[in-house]
Amino acid sequence: MPTERAAHWGMWFHAVRPLPELAALAEAAEGRGAAAILVADEGTDRDLYVTLAALAHRTRSVLLVAAVTNPYTRHPVATAAAFASLAELAPGRVVAGLGAGGSRVLGPIGAAPRRPFTTLAETVDVVDQLLAGRVVDHHGEVTVSGAALPWSAGPLPIAIAGRGPRTERFAGERADWVLLAGKATGRVEALARDLRAAGVAARGRAPRLAWNPIVARTPAMAAEVRSHLAYITVDLPAEDRRRLGVDDDLAARLREVVNTEGPDAAAPLIPDAVVDAYTIVGDRAGVAAWLADLCARATPELVAFDASDYSVRFIEECAALARDAGIASGPLSL
Repeated sequence: MPTERAAHWGMWFHAVRPLPELAALAEAAEGRGAAAILVADEGTDRDLYVTLAALAHRTRSVLLVAAVTNPYTRHPVATAAAFASLAELAPGRVVAGLGAGGSRVLGPIGAAPRRPFTTLAETVDVVDQLLAGRVVDHHGEVTVSGAALPWSAGPLPIAIAGRGPRTERFAGERADWVLLAGKATGRVEALARDLRAAGVAARGRAPRLAWNPIVARTPAMAAEVRSHLAYITVDLPAEDRRRLGVDDDLAARLREVVNTEGPDAAAPLIPDAVVDAYTIVGDRAGVAAWLADLCARATPELVAFDASDYSVRFIEECAALARDAGIASGPLSL
């Protein structure tokens, strides 16, 4: 039997399919050994909390992770109430995932955050206190006046995701889970070590890590990767972009094309250096070897595969890939 210390596998969904389909796929993933279902919060997809509620009704053991919501599309008090409501539907299975928000979710609502890191940090504290049953007054980037959720069953694990080093360090120090999404594969091992060290130094325990590798094991997936990387490239810290050959002019062009024509139109503009840095490419055996090696070195608790094809067949392929890479199946407790 696998131990809790082994990496487990899960699926990362975007709510781009009808909710009955997503719920059925979550049930299929659980039946094939997935430990967690992560759901992205993009404002133009189906609602995060309605989606997670639908998944909660069709599953019994998988963790349900918001991956991730932000401080701008909903007020943090509403966010805390939504998470507490989900915890009533799926006690012991909900992870409250928070991030500063990227261009894909903030662009359509015209949000231009003034102090995104500070707003995220305040939101984490407000949500955590409300879930714990405290009365919250807070006046900063976030304003809360005497809010309380006396019906909340208690605190939930907090997951944090972010791009820049400041947010990464905050996640290591503050989060129960850190979501490693949109990270160059060459950084994963060192970043995992640094995040755990930050958690131990800050509060005596390391956060758990959920790694979201970008995998392309077929020609179709390799072609699709460039579209996926369009948003990641636009949101990269400037220093990281330039290191990969994306100067300010190209970044501005990418942002314009992504915002006006969509990521597929921007895909041809993505340099090969970005694909090489962020993607594990190869046949199933080659990708499995990559995953096994990185899991052995970075030891994430969870490996979450993007559902690039929303079908049971694709989920079965992910389960087989996880098995080939020595990644465990079955429940993973909070």
